[in-house]
Order: sequence, then C-alpha cells, then structure tokens
Amino acid sequence: MRLALAFALIALSSPAAAYAPTETPTAPQANHQRNLEDFDFVVKKITDNYAGWDTKVTDKTRPELEALTAKLRAKAATASDDELLSILQQWIGFFHDGHTGVSALAIDAPAAPSAETAKTQVATLPWSEQYVQSRLAKAGASRDPIEGIWGIDEDQPWGARLAVMRDAGSASGFSGVVVRSKGGGWNVREKRAAIERKNDGTYVAHLVLGDGRKVDFVGRVLSGGDIFQVKNGEAWTRDWPKPHDPDKAERLFPAGRLFLKRLSPKTLWLRIPSFDDSQYKPLKDLVAAHKKELESTSNLLIDLRNNGGGSDYVYAVLSPLLYTRPVISIGIQLRASADNIALRHAVAEQIKQEIPDAAAQIEAQNKLMQQHIGEYIAPDPIPFGFDREDKILPYPRRVAVLIDGAASSAEQFLLNARQSHKVTLFGKRNSAGVLDFANVVSMPTPSGRYQLHWGTSRSLRVPDDPVDPDGIAPDIRIPAKVADPVLYAKDWLDRQVD
Repeated sequence: MRLALAFALIALSSPAAAYAPTETPTAPQANHQRNLEDFDFVVKKITDNYAGWDTKVTDKTRPELEALTAKLRAKAATASDDELLSILQQWIGFFHDGHTGVSALAIDAPAAPSAETAKTQVATLPWSEQYVQSRLAKAGASRDPIEGIWGIDEDQPWGARLAVMRDAGSASGFSGVVVRSKGGGWNVREKRAAIERKNDGTYVAHLVLGDGRKVDFVGRVLSGGDIFQVKNGEAWTRDWPKPHDPDKAERLFPAGRLFLKRLSPKTLWLRIPSFDDSQYKPLKDLVAAHKKELESTSNLLIDLRNNGGGSDYVYAVLSPLLYTRPVISIGIQLRASADNIALRHAVAEQIKQEIPDAAAQIEAQNKLMQQHIGEYIAPDPIPFGFDREDKILPYPRRVAVLIDGAASSAEQFLLNARQSHKVTLFGKRNSAGVLDFANVVSMPTPSGRYQLHWGTSRSLRVPDDPVDPDGIAPDIRIPAKVADPVLYAKDWLDRQVD
C-alpha cells in the first residue's frame, strides 16, 4: 500500500534547539547558523530515514557522497534562501529519486502590489462577456484568431475567463481582461494580459499574476482557433466563439479534472489526473454512477497522462473492470525509524475515517517497525501476493491506458493492470520512473523555509527489476507526430473485433 503524505507536518523534534547560541548573534551570523542547521537537518533525516539509503550509498559511492556533502556544506553557510534551496536539491540529486526531494515553503503570503504598481500594471476596463461577444460578432471575418473569450484552468479553484480583443488603433496588439474569476488574485475587469502577434503567427503574451509577478511567454493558436497553447504544454481553451471540438484541448493537453466521457459508441474515456487520497471518493462515486455504462461498453480508455500518483487504495475501485486473472504483486520493505513511524501514523490518522482498513494496515506496520528500529522490515512474511476478484466481467472487453509521465502509485497501477488480458498500454513516452522507493512522508526544515520528503519503503523488485529511473514502457508506442493520443488509442480500440 503506497500512501503519499499530502500535507506539511511539523518537525517531530526541535533540531534548532541543539544549536541554540548562548548570546544573540548578528544578522549574518544568524543566517549562517540557520543555513547550516537546515543543511545538516536534511543530511541527517535522509541518512536516518530514507529507504533507498543502503541501496544507493555503498562502499563504492560513499566517498563521492561524502565529498559532495563537504563541498555543498561549505557553500551553504553564506547562501541566500534561493541559493540554499539549489544546494539542498543538488545534494538530494545524488540519489536520483523523484520521491526524495526538497522544496521551498511559503512562509508569508506574497506581498500585494503597491498602489502605484497596481495602477501601472493592472488597469481596469469596463468589459463584460456580453460586451466582448457583441464587439467581436460585429468584427466578423476580420476577427483575429486570438480574439475571443478563453478559459484558463476553469476546472481549478483559481480558474478564470479572459476576454481578448484588439487594442484600438493597433494591427497586432491585444488586451486580455478578466470577465469571470474564481479567485487567485484576479478580479473581473482587470487587464491581466498584453498580447502581441508576430509575423510568424505566434503571440508574445505578457501576463500579470494575482500576486503582481509578471510572466512572459510565446503562444500559438491551434486546432482551428479552439486552443491557445501557452507554455509547458499548458493551454487556454476557447469558450467563445463556441469551439469546433470542445473536447480537443483535454485530449491534447491532459486535463486536471476527473471525468468520464463517451468517445464513440464502443469506447468510453476515463480521465484520472491523480490518485491522491482526495480522489478516492470522487473516483468511487464516478465509477458507481456509470456502472451500467461501463459494464455494457466494449472499450475503456483510461487516461493517466501526468498522473502524479498518490495511494494504491484509490485505484483499487478500477480493479474489477480490468480483472482477468490473479494479479501478482511484489512486496516491499519498510525502513524502521522513529520519524517514519510518527509520520506514517499521521497518514493513518488522516485517512482513518474514510478508509479505516488502510489506516489499520499502516498502524499494524508501524507496530512491527517499532520493534525493529534501525532495520528494514517486511510487513508481509511472503515477498509476493496474489490479488483475486470474484469474477471476470464481460465488459469492458478491452482497456487502453495512456501512460505518459504517470508516476508513483500510478506506476504500481500499470504494473498490476498490464497483467490483465484486457489491457494494452499506450504512450509517446514511458511512465515517470519513480516507484521503487515509495510511501512518501515529509517534514519542514528547522527554519521553516523548506519541506523535505523521502520514501519510507523499497520494493523487493530492486535491484533486479527496477522501475526507476527509466519507467514503464508502453506496449504500443504512439508516434511522436501524432497530435491527439486519445483519438489514436480510441481508433485502435474501435478497430478491434470482438
């Protein structure tokens, strides 16, 4: 059972107290001291708790790690906050493990822009959706492809709609004004974007975020004007004029929301962006609500692109749909330490109301760990197991899974799913390759500036059959030139004969 701790925990002890000065230090001395406290904390916690330590730190690699530690500690003393984060990440990088890392913690909310900044950067314009639609309808064929009303992360709590229209008297300049907002620091009628069309058909956008920071990027209008691809594979989606293909953006750019849609009479599309604990009930409810449809439709496409993982019990609701034979699962070992026990206990407390069986399993493992502090323990006496369902469902007959970048527990799902005769894995690229050291927990550093996380378990597949770092390869590699992987997999499913 891989359980990811999704919230920050306070440190179990107060490491800073051990280094408390006897007299008030000067500001440079204080920063020097807290930098070294954070650095030493990270080194000690990983040394004492990380389940991959004994696999990755061997007689051969130890001298390299010791030299790196000495070199980076010397740099850490006088580093700025950003520099220290980079130093800590460089040290953590020695382990080449996506489950082990350090990130910045926001201590204070970002300062609001000054009145002067707000006046110059965020003007207000009296635009409404109706006003924009009326203006652009009159423009007719002269409307530029970028003009319209765009949805930005509308499935997220900070989502918004941005109206884009040409600036008066300009051939290539456009303004983006908020016409609908859920929050995130954007308010209706604020001008949050200045956009310029280039001769090559791209658009340079200057965006002002909710905290006043500026972001510049180059974008391109795609799919007949339905999509504005902005950066890092993200996209704005057209809300008005009505898009030609409303689902295309979610097919090309993996959606951040859970849904089930019909792609054809023979194929359903289930998008699962995460197996986070918070998705357990929504996924269970979605499958239950569409039970008859799922159990009477030939094909199911499960879209796990960029699924960051979470907890195994979340995806267990899908197992009956995929099952054709007993599923072999390889066991794990847990690194028994006081920190790991306490942090895993916090996980159990978090989920015990909704998933009491999983919480009880964690606590049983913790009890065993308590008896073997400093060792690796196997929670199960047999290093592998067989998971069985009561019956094989006739539908779906075939299941395609899009695996690009799927990580952690999503990769464990893939290892289980591909044992089914129904399942074929599709992807342009492999899964993320971050599964071998799992059951992630986290702690803040003594200064409160950074959050450290690490895996508490290691798979018994290691070292002979690792998933890290290359990931799981698809059964069918989707060609790089294919723009729409969802339709590619759907067409393959639809071509199969019962």
